[in-house]
Amino acid sequence: MSRAFFSFLIIGLLTSCYHEAAEEVVIPKRLLPEDSLVTVLTEVQLAEGAITYNRISHKKVKDDKEKYYAYIYRKFNLTPELLKENIDYYNSDPERMVAIYDKVLARLSELQAVLSVELKKKEKAKEDSINSIDTTIYIRKVVIPYRNSTSNKKFTW
Repeated sequence: MSRAFFSFLIIGLLTSCYHEAAEEVVIPKRLLPEDSLVTVLTEVQLAEGAITYNRISHKKVKDDKEKYYAYIYRKFNLTPELLKENIDYYNSDPERMVAIYDKVLARLSELQAVLSVELKKKEKAKEDSINSIDTTIYIRKVVIPYRNSTSNKKFTW
């Protein structure tokens, strides 16, 4: 019995002393500043939104994702690996990444507000142009001859 007890005690001590090594944070070759990462992630979110919208509205979506991301990589002079390395680096500090995504959401909200104002301006301009058209309808008297074998009547509208 004491042999079994000591065996469990030793196993318990060995497993309780197990220390998981912390992941080493790898700094990317080209570390993007937070503001630049916010700008890139804003573009990524806009691209993902466009891809989702196209998919929902059954528009042609083949190769859309690749085209959008290729545009983002060209625009910011990035590679997929470099972007992933930067995101992984910032993800190593969750509080920092949450702050970055809060900034991304703030920028997306700003863009939405600007687009909403522009849309309202266009709708107002369209409404004004429709209201400026002379919508008077002229009706004239039309006489339609109706001949029946028994009468020679004409109907007037």
